[in-house]
Amino acid sequence: MKFTKNNIIKNEFWVFITARSGSKTIKNKNIKLLNGVPLIAYSLIIARKLKFVKKIVFTSDSKKYHKIAKNYAQLENHLRSSRTSSDRATDYDVFKEFIYYKLRKKDKLPEFFIHLRPTTPIRKVK
Repeated sequence: MKFTKNNIIKNEFWVFITARSGSKTIKNKNIKLLNGVPLIAYSLIIARKLKFVKKIVFTSDSKKYHKIAKNYAQLENHLRSSRTSSDRATDYDVFKEFIYYKLRKKDKLPEFFIHLRPTTPIRKVK
């Protein structure tokens, strides 16, 4: 299946947050506390504040991360495969996996994605 006008929702924005659990340098860095809040929460909180966003997609290989994320926003969870959770996987690989998953289910996709990395917690809504 491929993209067509029929499976794209015009002028719709979704936030896409990627949080792999297998960091080698800082174990579980995406859920380390910063001012008492898990790092992934900062991206989720900002995503919630973006009024034009229709959906927040949280993608991780960790069920623990998904459970924590649910405490901060209403979201769609995407459990990443081992292939897209490896050290060599890129963000592009994760997006591609998610998009193909949605297309196989015959779900519609937004025209725009906003990628918020958990490792960049200091942002402004503007």
